[in-house]
Amino acid sequence: MTQPPQSSSGPLSPQYGAYGPGGMPPAGAPAPQGAPPAPAKKPSKAPKILIILGSVILALSVVIGVALAIVGFSGAVSTLDELEVFDSGSGTVTAEAGDSLQVYAEEGAPTPSCTVDGPAVGEGTSQDSNAGTNEATWVSVDSFTAEEAGEYEISCDQGPIAVGPPISVGGIFAGLGGIFLAIGGGALGFLLLVIGVILLIVRKRSA
Repeated sequence: MTQPPQSSSGPLSPQYGAYGPGGMPPAGAPAPQGAPPAPAKKPSKAPKILIILGSVILALSVVIGVALAIVGFSGAVSTLDELEVFDSGSGTVTAEAGDSLQVYAEEGAPTPSCTVDGPAVGEGTSQDSNAGTNEATWVSVDSFTAEEAGEYEISCDQGPIAVGPPISVGGIFAGLGGIFLAIGGGALGFLLLVIGVILLIVRKRSA
């Protein structure tokens, strides 16, 4: 009786498989290639960005804040320079059309009763102003608007008094805003700058 052909249990020959006897590649066959090396990772630009951003914020905050504070407080100080003091409680001031003027009394003194006479006396401002000078601290007690240019006579029943424009509230707020901008913005910019420098140093040490 004819026996069925026996299948081979040995390793595949080179023509049927990648490996010959013993599981080794045949002589002269090229060695299998591994995966290509991964591309080198580029260093992060975050430290440099933080350094540049922090430097810009720090510089702009300080420069703009200081300039704003100087301009703002200068506007308020100029008001003090325009005060005219009348020890007797009466005096004459020259005003341009549309000028708003306030009558000031010394802080703590009784509030005087005043009258204003001139070409065209209009309603004053409701703003309260406090002005400090080397001699005294002045508090607004009355105000008027010169609707026409000319000389205006102020008469109060007691003195001394001072006459001048209202204290520039906008100038005071601008000055305070400049200070806050210089401090707050400068602190933020300095913080970003420091973080960027620290990250850069850590990365160089790691490398």
